[in-house]
Amino acid sequence: MSLEPGAGTALVLGRGAYEGELDITPYPAGLAVVEETTIDGYLFGIREVPTTWPDETLAAQAVAARSYLAWTLDRGRSINGTNYDYDICASQFCQVYRGSADTEASWADAVVRTTDEILVYDGRPAQALYSSSAGSRTRSNQDVWGGSAVPYLQAVDSPEEGYTPYERWELRLSGAQFARVFAAAGYWFGERIDDVTLTSPGEGNGPERVEVHSELGVTSIQATDFRAVFNVHGPDLYPGSMPAARSDGGRWPQTILSYTFAVDYQPPARARNPHFPPGEVASQGTMTVVGEGWGHGIGMSQWGAMALGSEGASYQAILDHYYGLAADNGEEMLPDAVRVGLFVEEPRVSLTADGAFTLNAPGWYPVALPAGVYSFWWTGDGVIVVAHGGVPIESPFFRLRTVQPR
Repeated sequence: MSLEPGAGTALVLGRGAYEGELDITPYPAGLAVVEETTIDGYLFGIREVPTTWPDETLAAQAVAARSYLAWTLDRGRSINGTNYDYDICASQFCQVYRGSADTEASWADAVVRTTDEILVYDGRPAQALYSSSAGSRTRSNQDVWGGSAVPYLQAVDSPEEGYTPYERWELRLSGAQFARVFAAAGYWFGERIDDVTLTSPGEGNGPERVEVHSELGVTSIQATDFRAVFNVHGPDLYPGSMPAARSDGGRWPQTILSYTFAVDYQPPARARNPHFPPGEVASQGTMTVVGEGWGHGIGMSQWGAMALGSEGASYQAILDHYYGLAADNGEEMLPDAVRVGLFVEEPRVSLTADGAFTLNAPGWYPVALPAGVYSFWWTGDGVIVVAHGGVPIESPFFRLRTVQPR
């Protein structure tokens, strides 16, 4: 079924407010909610950077977001997109999207100002990757994920010192904690860890690896896996210390924030000194991970773009600095509409309509519905629509169960 908002109506789901047509479709694993909207409608709903940032930074972000959308559409749908009939997801795994209803004027101006502009490489939309903060230097794509080098995704200096809050971060833990976190991911180093080192083939030559030297030999872990294990299992096992505390009393957003880090391991005193006096307690091994930036660090650094914009750089200069590409007219590479996957595999979806909308369901005439709160329940092969709070429904063709909220 589809929900078509009337003029001026927004449909609020979770943290987003949507003005496009919403499709709510039952699948074997649950409900999928997909919004169909215009290209500008999609871009108005991007929530990637603070809208109080410099206008040139916002314009650079708008071009990068539009370019990434064009690249995604050109590449074709993902497996999930194919299964649930959408072009791009709404989460951080694609681009953070919250709907166009609450767009700030500064961001809308950046989108309109750069209408149809995208980054193009070799005649096709560029994969304009970006992340929150690179620290002092971005990363080359092949140094993080391996594979071939992409010319416009190579490492450059990122002049964000004094701007980014992720200029330096640190994690301290014991050797026992390190071993337990990685044991949760299936790694076993034996009872004794002698050293932990970071090895790099050099910038541009491929991924770095963390090598754990133990009584079982050397275990080599790619830096991407090292970060993932800490971020997945660390907070579950040690919620009091992972993520670590910041100097201002808060906590970092993740345990290991980026792929740009150094590792220092101090083994137990007994391991360092074979003549350690018998009967005395040996110190426990300790590990320190020090890094900079937040995110994958490839392409444009958003905090770096903020710094450049604050220093007077134009959005074209910001894009050229990070990608070495100039914005071009990409109207022919952009369709009229895009389908955005908001939620998938949900047993129930609730929304608030702040105005009138129309519900269209196969086999029924359209049903005009007033503002109110509605729920859509998955039944395995269908949907039950529930109107909350005594919403008046008049339709001989469509029955809705009305309940009072608790």
